[in-house]
Amino acid sequence: MALQSLQISAITAMRARDVSRPAQEQQEAADRRPLRDETPRKEPARKEPARKEPPRRR
Repeated sequence: MALQSLQISAITAMRARDVSRPAQEQQEAADRRPLRDETPRKEPARKEPARKEPPRRR
């Protein structure tokens, strides 16, 4: 209910729009990057079985 009394001026709305828009370099970098669905999944790291070392002699 508190949000109903919130007033946003035109200047505030335009600033928010400009801030949320990525810069040209950021947009180009994002276009070159593959989408998440297009990248191959990484195999989970395999844990090597623990090797038992022979007891050390003194």
